[in-house]
Amino acid sequence: IGCTAKFAQHHQHVAHANGAVAREVGRAILARGARVGRVGGGRRGRPGDEGHPGVRAVGGSAVARVGDLERVPRHVVDASPAKCVVEEESLDSPATTAAPAAEPDGLKVGIVLGALGDLSFMDSAKRGYDKAVADLGIQGDYVETEPSERAAAIQNFLADGKEMIITVGFSEAEITKEAAVANPDVQFAIVDMVITADNGDLLPNVSNLIFKEHEGSFEVGYIAGKLSKTGHVAFMGGMDVPIIRKFQTGWEEGARYANPDIKLCDGYAGSWGDPAKGKEIALSCFEQGADIIFAAGGSTGNGAYEAAAETGNFAVGVDSNQDFMQPGTMITSMMKNVDFAVYSAIKNRTDAGMVVSEIASYGSAENGVGPTWLVDGSSLFADEGPADMAAQVAALTEEVKEVRAKIVSGEIVVTDVTAGG
Repeated sequence: IGCTAKFAQHHQHVAHANGAVAREVGRAILARGARVGRVGGGRRGRPGDEGHPGVRAVGGSAVARVGDLERVPRHVVDASPAKCVVEEESLDSPATTAAPAAEPDGLKVGIVLGALGDLSFMDSAKRGYDKAVADLGIQGDYVETEPSERAAAIQNFLADGKEMIITVGFSEAEITKEAAVANPDVQFAIVDMVITADNGDLLPNVSNLIFKEHEGSFEVGYIAGKLSKTGHVAFMGGMDVPIIRKFQTGWEEGARYANPDIKLCDGYAGSWGDPAKGKEIALSCFEQGADIIFAAGGSTGNGAYEAAAETGNFAVGVDSNQDFMQPGTMITSMMKNVDFAVYSAIKNRTDAGMVVSEIASYGSAENGVGPTWLVDGSSLFADEGPADMAAQVAALTEEVKEVRAKIVSGEIVVTDVTAGG
């Protein structure tokens, strides 16, 4: 019996084969979060589809991560992206499907994601989940959804017996709270929001994962204020919501700290996924004299980076290390370690052996936000940027370390526009 498996990272895992082997390989692939709903089908999987939460892998075997086939049914001996070779059954070498593997004992975890492939916020959350699957021995499922599908995705995970469910983004607060209150024995975690009971108390089964984006944005704003040749920097936001205002306020305060006479330009795209609008905003600011733009808007920001590269200007990435996207144009990225927060929440629940309640806050003091130069110690710009600017990176890195120390000590107080609400 032979089969072919084709993989497309983040989006599709499709297996074509015959008979029972096809069903087993297909379910093993799909049960770990692939978007394709049926073996041999090409449509996107959605909450409730076959192959999504509620449909278990045969024998407990499954593909743990997108693009990384780690665990497959034992009779599959090669399942690379190019081929899927299955042992031929004979009297001397029978297939092993009659004796499925025992159900794994790891914590059953589901994560509800938005659109992957942004190279930023959602991809960072997925990396944290991937690391937990690889390192902690959890039984992981993920589902990639539209906003209107996320409540159903949570319910499907509950029906599938998940012991921990993670949601990503402040907009998921209401549905996460509702599910957490109704299922007190299930651990929940949410990124970018603190959920409380109606009386203001923390819920006993929710890990609240939040960030001091304003602090990290101050640090990259300081870098931009020092490097700008025109004395004019720009900010592009995705949606005009309080959390993005935190980025903007920190950025502008940091730039002013570096250069009190700095000029500012800003614009909001009204979308997390509109690179064309991001490019339009960037080009407008560049025409007004800005030479560095900080984009906090998911994949919308990719258009701003493109505009910077095309016009000989510069950009600062967000959430993940995006320095590679436009080498020589990207000065740094304001990293927000969502991956570490997601991984840590899963590990905390695994270590505790029971539901936990926490607020995990990540700022400059925790190295949870800030420029790549500090957070992961990388600086592609020092190698790829214009010689006159690249030569300043080493000394400027030391300056930013001093700025960070002042933020941590309280000597510099960065405005948090969401404080108190």
